[in-house]
Amino acid sequence: MHPSASVHRLPRRLLAAALLGVLLASLGLGAAHPADAPAAAPAPAVAASDAPLYQVEMVVFRVAAVGVEENWASVPPGRGFGVSLGSAAQAPQMVHTLAASDYRLDGVVNGLRRSGAWRPIAHVAWVQTAPPWGSHTGVPLSQLGIDAPGLTGTVYLERSQHYLQLGFDVTLNAGAPYRIDEMRNVRPNEKQYFDHPAFGIIAAVYPLRHSAR
Repeated sequence: MHPSASVHRLPRRLLAAALLGVLLASLGLGAAHPADAPAAAPAPAVAASDAPLYQVEMVVFRVAAVGVEENWASVPPGRGFGVSLGSAAQAPQMVHTLAASDYRLDGVVNGLRRSGAWRPIAHVAWVQTAPPWGSHTGVPLSQLGIDAPGLTGTVYLERSQHYLQLGFDVTLNAGAPYRIDEMRNVRPNEKQYFDHPAFGIIAAVYPLRHSAR
């Protein structure tokens, strides 16, 4: 048997995962799931004009081809969203979207394209406030100007006294509905990988000065 014969027999998802693992390692990212965000006291409320601002950037990508033998529609329940504040929740204020010249994750997009196994389908960055942890009132993808076919959902950025929490409830309809539904603690200026076998999201949050309004 030729040494490469066994490679060609691997399911597409395993080949794609292997290539993505190499890409993530080169970016300093790990594919392991972090623990759900722990319960935390919401940050003290501040006036909208005094609220800290954050640049959020996300790249959405999908597997180049889904094999007919794969069943990726089954997803685990949402992770890390905790208990909603309900009627006490505050809504985030999205200040504005950013021009492509302000993007910081172009290297991620180029790496995905070079892999051949993953295809970027959306790349956007914007500036917003972060309501208290538990608000669960995010920014719809449509409000960010994302119009990729079959891609819908919401982005959540919240803050507690000691952490930022970034979350996505995003669905990709590509022959079947595939969903990422997860929120986690994040560190500023650090890339995060939210994964599903059929598609994924790489995102980062960057604190800004108030002059960004």
